[in-house]
Amino acid sequence: MALNRTSTGSSRAGINVIESAAISGSLICLLHCLALPALLLLLPGTMLLFAQSEAFHVVALALLAPSAGLAFWLGYRRHGSGHVALAGGVGLLLLALALLPDVGEGGELWLTVTGSVLLIAGHVANWRLRR
Repeated sequence: MALNRTSTGSSRAGINVIESAAISGSLICLLHCLALPALLLLLPGTMLLFAQSEAFHVVALALLAPSAGLAFWLGYRRHGSGHVALAGGVGLLLLALALLPDVGEGGELWLTVTGSVLLIAGHVANWRLRR
């Protein structure tokens, strides 16, 4: 019986680490999206640093999607709320759509911010429901 409690506690700790990493990644994406235009206005010379910004977004999404997907799947298995996973899935979809070439800067900003907010809200709800 004690072994079962230990494995449950260990499992919860592992899920908390995954959820924390996923929330942190989502927050970093949101901050990047909102702070980058201000930084570029204040320091125009930094534009060269972000010439390959599309590559950054592709890599960020490639790292973010698996951790978010795993966090939502583990959360769903625990609490059974499909709405939380749906919010996170839509958030990831919007982030992926922002990478399409014909979206334009305004569309990319809207999709990225909305996707990040949905992803963060999904992670927070997932975290709360697991407790």
